[in-house]
Amino acid sequence: MAVEAGWTFEVDFGSEGERLDVYLSKRIPRLSRARTARLVVVDLDAPARGPLKKSLLVRAGQRLFARRPVPDAGVVPPTPKVLYEDARLLVIDKPAGLAAHPTATRFVATVKHWLKTEGYDDGHEPIHRLDVETSGVMAIARTPTMARWAKMALAEGRFEKTYLAVVEGAPAWTQRTCEVPLGPAPESEVRLKIGAGHLPSRTDFTTLGACEGRTLVRAEPVTGRQHQIRVHLAMLGHPIVGDKLYGPDEALFLASLQRPLTEDERALLGADRHALHAARLVVPTPDGGALSIEAPWPDDLRALHPGPG
Repeated sequence: MAVEAGWTFEVDFGSEGERLDVYLSKRIPRLSRARTARLVVVDLDAPARGPLKKSLLVRAGQRLFARRPVPDAGVVPPTPKVLYEDARLLVIDKPAGLAAHPTATRFVATVKHWLKTEGYDDGHEPIHRLDVETSGVMAIARTPTMARWAKMALAEGRFEKTYLAVVEGAPAWTQRTCEVPLGPAPESEVRLKIGAGHLPSRTDFTTLGACEGRTLVRAEPVTGRQHQIRVHLAMLGHPIVGDKLYGPDEALFLASLQRPLTEDERALLGADRHALHAARLVVPTPDGGALSIEAPWPDDLRALHPGPG
């Protein structure tokens, strides 16, 4: 099927009469004005008119589609496996390499695009996110009502999440709780990097066995901060194998954005992706029940550690 990337908007009454380029710059703030000006925009109710001029004054209720180049048009993405499905909920085993939503560098390699290609309607919405390189259980709401309910339950801490990670070295502890508050890391060159901050954060860790200088750790996050497990393990002195951002040197992460890593850089990391897997998710249901769903230990991480059991 043809791949078309972009954004769909319906002009609100407060934006009535704005120039199209001004309206777009407000709606897509992460794009520069120059990049916004290069977008091809059509009126969905009058597509035969062709691309709209950026000087056009938008009107309330107008439906617009702003096309953008597909950043990964030639990519053949990995395919999720469906673990559970009913009328309200879809749960998948997300492979490493898929983002939840489109980003500046991914459109085809996303869960949202996979849902579309598999015939799921646009109402399907991931309830939570996993990092691109994290594999495992991901829950997707199939209706707007379920999405609202599930995100409220998630915010209230009623989802139970269990991750497995292969870390460098052998921790001196069997069980350990890390409660270092987290926040942005201003000293880093990477804008999205997390470090010590002021947001309360807690992860409970249990070691499950060592193998060739590495250890399998079970991680149970009590809070849900960005990169929480990865940051807390690095703070404890046992970063996750393959972690480009919190492992040996964040320069590896920056390099990976520009080019393939060298053999020496890959050897330093120990793996082509960070060895973190969402192994189990307990999803509360509106009727007061709960679903417990597990994703098996993936083959690429089995090469680092045989896994649980």
